Amino acid sequence: MAMQLIRVVEEVETREDLAAAMVEVAQELGFQYFALSHHLDYASETDAALRLHNYPEKWADYYDRHRLGVSDPVHRASHVTSIGFCWSRIPQMIALTPDDLAVLARGRAQGIGNGFTVPAHVPGEARGSCSFASEAGEPIPERMLPMAQLAGNFAFEAARRLWTGRGHRPAEVG
Repeated sequence: MAMQLIRVVEEVETREDLAAAMVEVAQELGFQYFALSHHLDYASETDAALRLHNYPEKWADYYDRHRLGVSDPVHRASHVTSIGFCWSRIPQMIALTPDDLAVLARGRAQGIGNGFTVPAHVPGEARGSCSFASEAGEPIPERMLPMAQLAGNFAFEAARRLWTGRGHRPAEVG
């Protein structure tokens, strides 16, 4: 299964292909949503800023209007670890403000439940991550989290290749 997930994201040639592949990967892992992004203020960034998701449009509009790309508590939590984490662990990772709690509650109200985020820190580039999320009220597929870690790493690298031209495909094995 790991090699299948890796192949799905490595073989994409366009951003649209990656979006379709990520829907497939998220579903295979047992999640409904995904987000691949640099942690930036998208209102002031160019097309070079990596961002791809299938979150509800209403949530994406709110996110952009409130410029949450930098202040998002999920993003901030990803800045203090090098491994994937469940969002339910965020209060143990960073201090949450009332605004953070409101953002997380608003996401749940828009249908986004618990999730799992894989940090992506490439020296010399903006911080980023790959997140997978369940619908509000649905459990996350805990037994699939190791696969989500792997898929998230490879998906972010595929996105880097498509957005910046700097990502790469690992060499063929065997």
